[in-house]
Amino acid sequence: MHEALADKLRKDFDANLDQSHDFMQLVKLVRGHAEALLLTAHPTDEVVAAAESEPALGAIYFSTELMLVKMDSLVFLRDANRALGSPSTFQVHPYILKYVRIYDWQARQKNVRLRVQGTSYGRVTLNSDAVGAVIQGLLDNLVKYAPAGSDAWIDFNEEGGRIRVTFAGLGPRIAPGEVDKIFLPGFRAAAAKKMEQSGLGVGLATAKEISDALDLHLAVRQESVSDGKYVDRFKTEFTVAFPRQA
Repeated sequence: MHEALADKLRKDFDANLDQSHDFMQLVKLVRGHAEALLLTAHPTDEVVAAAESEPALGAIYFSTELMLVKMDSLVFLRDANRALGSPSTFQVHPYILKYVRIYDWQARQKNVRLRVQGTSYGRVTLNSDAVGAVIQGLLDNLVKYAPAGSDAWIDFNEEGGRIRVTFAGLGPRIAPGEVDKIFLPGFRAAAAKKMEQSGLGVGLATAKEISDALDLHLAVRQESVSDGKYVDRFKTEFTVAFPRQA
């Protein structure tokens, strides 16, 4: 039943995906112009470092980067089997930090502190674009619901032949009956919809589709008692475990 519902909801997004090509090209064009201006102003810096030092141009650059990583991930919602092809070997820690730097800009606009804890030197052999789509979905969810002034964590831990990465922060309540639905395409918890009007319910769904295809053990856990400082916010952890290359 879960797979049948997911398939039905997934088809509802196909038409939008088919119409997104022109928009993506426009976003890439804007990003290219922003990159050119940033590198002209900071010829010795990497583009991300240059964007971090230029508030106006940086906002344009990071906004377009966020749009593109979100849209790129949708291809895996349409066909999760894409995640099984084109594997490459890379280190998980620096790869995730690349996405953290992009989302740190958005977090700072909300006065949310993104903190990285733990280390990992392990490598994985997986489709890097698919892994990026998982990370993007979890980071997007983490930053979107974190209240202003709060902290959010990305925690690395190597254990049992796997690299476990936990995305922890404060988020809206997930009712017991919603836990099994939280990864369905198009589904959003009732508290999340009241708290944040935007969102299509595809980020976590995409992450779950890829996780199932690659056996990444994506799971969610939430404390039952709300945070003492932030009303109606609960500590929420999304965990994914990558198979470490021997």
